[in-house]
Amino acid sequence: MSRVLPGNLVIEVQWEGLLGLSKEADEIRELAGRRGAKHFLALQNALGTRVVGLASLPGNVRKSEFFALAGLLREITDDQNVVFLHGDPADNSKVVFLSIHDGKPEDDRVLPRSAAIDAAIQFIQEVGAGVTILGDIDDERIQVTRYVNLADITTTLTDEEKRDYKFKQLPSRSWFGIALLFAVMGGTLGGVWWWSDASEKEAQARIAEAEAAKPDPVVEYRAQLKKALDQEPLNHGVQYARSVQRLIQALPSEAGGWKVDRLLCKDQACILVWKRGAGGTFETLLKERQVSQFQDMDTASESLTIPESQARQVVPIPQDQFYLKGGVRMQILVDAGKQIEQGKEMMSVSLSKLQPLIAEPPALKNRRGAIELVSKGDWSLKGHLAFIDSIAGLLERAGNMSLTEVTVVINEKSPEFSAQGRFYVK
Repeated sequence: MSRVLPGNLVIEVQWEGLLGLSKEADEIRELAGRRGAKHFLALQNALGTRVVGLASLPGNVRKSEFFALAGLLREITDDQNVVFLHGDPADNSKVVFLSIHDGKPEDDRVLPRSAAIDAAIQFIQEVGAGVTILGDIDDERIQVTRYVNLADITTTLTDEEKRDYKFKQLPSRSWFGIALLFAVMGGTLGGVWWWSDASEKEAQARIAEAEAAKPDPVVEYRAQLKKALDQEPLNHGVQYARSVQRLIQALPSEAGGWKVDRLLCKDQACILVWKRGAGGTFETLLKERQVSQFQDMDTASESLTIPESQARQVVPIPQDQFYLKGGVRMQILVDAGKQIEQGKEMMSVSLSKLQPLIAEPPALKNRRGAIELVSKGDWSLKGHLAFIDSIAGLLERAGNMSLTEVTVVINEKSPEFSAQGRFYVK
């Protein structure tokens, strides 16, 4: 089930989330029984979520010290999302692959080199930005953020730093019962009874202490929801949309014989692309647009800054309220575009399906009244440039929509814009 590497580092540990639906000691025993494990290690992340690592180790764990490699990785970096890729000391064709998500170990496996790198890339794609890659693997598909080998881990951490990641013998009531029976029958085995009883009490006390420190799942969910919302572009609401609109409307269509070709606005910057027209030269454009950067003989670009707002302009609203306000407004825009030119769609709008911002914890299935579930979706708006002010109007009416990107393409027959963003409901 598990392996011990040099330095008593344990890999191929089975990591399980603790749901907190029963006493932690009982939950760990049940999970260990299903996995055939004899040793355990309980860990907690910054948000209070607890996991248990299950293993079956050789020898006497009470006399020897075995440490979870995934746990020690949390000590050598402060990052919450980590990938570890290290050559298997026993087989050069294989790689030790570990992943940690939000401070909780997940994958803990030994895989063929190609499969390990595929798994690491998939984990990074699923988590998104902010994954630290540790290890000693050099590969054209993935590069380590920080070179770390097994010797570094065992020698740089102190005994005190490693102590919290030491495996413990799983307490067993059956052992306790057998020891007690021998003590009653033989009398001479009282020391065995005392040792087992003390060990049981010590383990129970540790688990009881950890269980008492476990936060209320409602408090934990609210903390996770706040963290998720803080990572969303909630300051890109109506004020941000108006700043983008003013920037676009203030642009000249021509400068020194060069014409605006397209514009892309994202985050706090817009990239403006110029195309050379009749009479245009490098000199004529630089006279009017001094910050322009030339890409080739006929193309130039410049970067424009959008004023930043720290204020949160977007808040989740009830789902039916969004569809009655923002949704109806979108339908009106589409219908109005059709009336301008018969048979031609001057405006198009799309809404995606809703997805939970964070998954509902199983422990709160029966306590939904105590929490506020928030979901998000994507929206897009595309139309003639004359309707660019529709973006700010839509966001102002809804109040729960953010703007993430605006693109303008200048075409003499039909200049167009496209916008996209997210919406949030509860």
